[in-house]
Amino acid sequence: MGLKTNNWFAASRLKSAASAAMLMLALVAAPVARAQGTPATLTDGTQPVLAVSVASINKMTADVNYLTGLAGQPGYGGMFAMMTGMYGQGLDTSRPIGVLVSLAGGMPQPIVVLPTSDIRSILKRIETQTGPVDELEDGTLVVTVNRNTFFIKQNENNAVAGPSKDALQLVPADPSGFFEGMGKDYNVAVRLQIQQIPMELRNVAIDSMRQGFEQAIANQPDSESTREVAENSIEQIEQLVREADEIFFGLNIDQEGRHVGIDASFTAIPGSKLAAMYGGQQSIPSRFASVIRDDAAAYIHSATSVSPEAIAQAKTSLGNAATMIRSAMAADGNLPPQQAEEIERYMSRFFAIITKSIEEGKGDFGMMVNAGTDQFNAVLGFFVADGSEVATLAKELATKVPDTADAPRFTFDAGKHGDVTLHLIEADIPEREDEIRNMFGDVLKVHIGTAPKAIYLAIGRDSESVLKDFIDSGNTNDSGNRPLGQFKMKLLPFLELARSVDPSEAEEIESIIATLNASEDKGTVTMVSDSIQNGSKMSIKVGESLIQAIGASMTPKQPGQF
Repeated sequence: MGLKTNNWFAASRLKSAASAAMLMLALVAAPVARAQGTPATLTDGTQPVLAVSVASINKMTADVNYLTGLAGQPGYGGMFAMMTGMYGQGLDTSRPIGVLVSLAGGMPQPIVVLPTSDIRSILKRIETQTGPVDELEDGTLVVTVNRNTFFIKQNENNAVAGPSKDALQLVPADPSGFFEGMGKDYNVAVRLQIQQIPMELRNVAIDSMRQGFEQAIANQPDSESTREVAENSIEQIEQLVREADEIFFGLNIDQEGRHVGIDASFTAIPGSKLAAMYGGQQSIPSRFASVIRDDAAAYIHSATSVSPEAIAQAKTSLGNAATMIRSAMAADGNLPPQQAEEIERYMSRFFAIITKSIEEGKGDFGMMVNAGTDQFNAVLGFFVADGSEVATLAKELATKVPDTADAPRFTFDAGKHGDVTLHLIEADIPEREDEIRNMFGDVLKVHIGTAPKAIYLAIGRDSESVLKDFIDSGNTNDSGNRPLGQFKMKLLPFLELARSVDPSEAEEIESIIATLNASEDKGTVTMVSDSIQNGSKMSIKVGESLIQAIGASMTPKQPGQF
């Protein structure tokens, strides 16, 4: 609030070479993962640390064609189809490709699972690039490329390949269980099973991190306080490494749903402290759920309970942040003692408010933005343990703002709306700030409300009425039957706002606006997070019109122009 207003407001040989390259790349550079929730085990009774799936050639080709068509670049889809047609000969184009990684013998053993019943014909076709294929007595094929040896074996209607002959024996005749819910549902999916990594290896990783922290803080001016923060951070990382169970990531081009989706999830070991932290996150009734509106340009909302374990960790993190700020102030050394003491008092009160709010064991937050041609306002609200204390602190800080011509003006206790006390901050917008004036008018007004257990804020045109409507909407019955958190944004309203605020830029974005206007979802991005047993999951969806808009923004205005 003490900032000045004017500082508030831009051909055949090629075919063979490529085939060989694709096979070798899959063998030596394949990522790692394991299918969550599947009981499939390797032949030695262990489970793979990692499983990765890539969708079938049929699905990948169709989806890439769809995506590049949306972006206005169908030629790239045609190129992809031509390449897969050439390099996928001999593969079953209706089944996905998979990679398994075992830690048999303590070393990573990547194994590629190829959907083919005739690996010999594929190897024969690329023989000019790889050299002759050797065959061992048990039928295992051996290929050497750039001094790297790969072992390949036909395993019923799949072929398995890897840098170790023994590793090939780990894959059962039917490996589909490892990729359950992956290859057919996602273009690319990865699952990592942390508990399959021996604790000895995880301890090595933790020790390496500790050494890195030690080296980083050795030359710090306040090494003791830095060390305390670092130790707390290492403890949290160590807990994650020891108690994490599975991590999943999947990307899918969903033609039927008309979006590109990303799913991710994380689980902890059942009964662990980390699992208890996630288990304590449950959706609760919210005072700010009215921000969840389809007609909003954007909104974000979260209302959850917080477990005692998470409270303790949050308080520790908050304490670390306070320590770092104090250390930075002490290291600077340029503040007069009286000013430093005053900042310390205010900072202590501020952190005390946050700590008291954390200790209540819940979080509740909502924000909504309305935008469009000549329209912008935003409103937010969040839970706080003592709104009156926030108001008192704000009043005291306002007296510290220099009394200059361009300083903001404060009006506290301007009125009441229910149990909410209303306040106002006003600031004149300089005449040179045309764009800001087009959005807010000559005077920027920020309406604030403080309630016993909530803080409200609204900015923009009609912000006072928007704030009061938001306060009133919090009095309706709310069951809390929703995801833990959700976010939604439409690009079109923001572009319409930008065009009206700065007409000089209208030509640059007109084609994008036209594309979004013709669509159903208006350039929508959504994100939803929710709890699952012993963990959490998140889903992100990008609507097809946003991809079309990106393509429109990249289209040359004239032939040869980029």
